[in-house]
Amino acid sequence: MPTLHAIPLRLPAGFAAVLVTLALAPDAPAAVAARAGAAPTAMVRAQPADSPASRLTVAAVKAKLAAATQSSPPDLSKSDLSGLDLTGVDFKRANLAGALLAGTKLAGANLFSCDLTDASLAGADATKANLDGTVLRRANLEKANLQGASMFATIIEAANLNGANLSGTRVIGYLRSAKLAGAIMRDANMGADPGNQSMGVMRATFVGADLTGADLTNTNLYKADLSHATLAKAKLNGATLSNADLIQTDFTHADLTGAKLDKANLDGADFTGAVGLDRAQGLDQARNRDKATFDAK
Repeated sequence: MPTLHAIPLRLPAGFAAVLVTLALAPDAPAAVAARAGAAPTAMVRAQPADSPASRLTVAAVKAKLAAATQSSPPDLSKSDLSGLDLTGVDFKRANLAGALLAGTKLAGANLFSCDLTDASLAGADATKANLDGTVLRRANLEKANLQGASMFATIIEAANLNGANLSGTRVIGYLRSAKLAGAIMRDANMGADPGNQSMGVMRATFVGADLTGADLTNTNLYKADLSHATLAKAKLNGATLSNADLIQTDFTHADLTGAKLDKANLDGADFTGAVGLDRAQGLDQARNRDKATFDAK
């Protein structure tokens, strides 16, 4: 059973269970809606979807969203919205599972608690979009622009974010087995808030994720779980990995110049060919350093 952690926000009591619910429940958006006091989508009758991959215009999308109610959320599953300009649109907990949104403009859009399972957002512009509580399981976000987006309690399991831009993005979510090869994650905030642990630690979980060649310069990964993840050739200059779980993590040929490793768990981590370790901070305070692999001196 996946363990999800780390939250940067002050939230109502009981919300800590939302991320766990999201990771486990197939009707994840309904769970978030229920926590927020809304009618759960799994228990209401949604508006009927168009035929698979039906092409919609901007006007048609907005009409469907306008017709939605709390008890009848919009169903846009398998609809073709690719290339449309939907900047700033409020999707009202919509079902977008399997939808085509490749190249779609979603900057500033409200996708809170939407279901985007298996959706295609390749090359989409979702800068500063609200993706809190959103389900992106197996979604294709290759080369999507998510710069400055909010992704709290977001399920990104097995999603494809290869080459995506997450610079400055706030992420507290479940990214198990996600593909992030070549992703740009500079200055992203993916760390737990040490001052807000009353509801249990919630954190970014990258277990088994592929971050080969990703740019994590100055990224905050405090207490993140990167166990069994691949960060080969990744740029981690100035990144904060304090208290992070780096169990059997692959750092081969990565650049860790100035990275913070104090109290990180290095059990089984592989630093073969890594550079900048002599300028990393707190390596002498890392846990299980003797069980990690370094180049022979």
